[in-house]
Amino acid sequence: MKTEKLQLERIRYNPEREAFEALVRIHDAGVTLSYPVHIFAPLHADFAVVARGLTRKAKALHQSRDCDLRLRQATTGQQPALAA
Repeated sequence: MKTEKLQLERIRYNPEREAFEALVRIHDAGVTLSYPVHIFAPLHADFAVVARGLTRKAKALHQSRDCDLRLRQATTGQQPALAA
């Protein structure tokens, strides 16, 4: 399975959990899948380490067959018609 593109959305720190959290979007075969992920790290952790950890976790979830937390979106570029 080849991943076309991976995108980190707004990385934030949750002090209650002492973890960084983000929604990671993976574009694969014309479909966008989003995964909510987190990694435990101190607030002063290096950004590259945090980004790499979030990315690895999202890729592992993407490759897992039993992932319950994923959002699937079509990436056709067309917006659905709004009802009047």
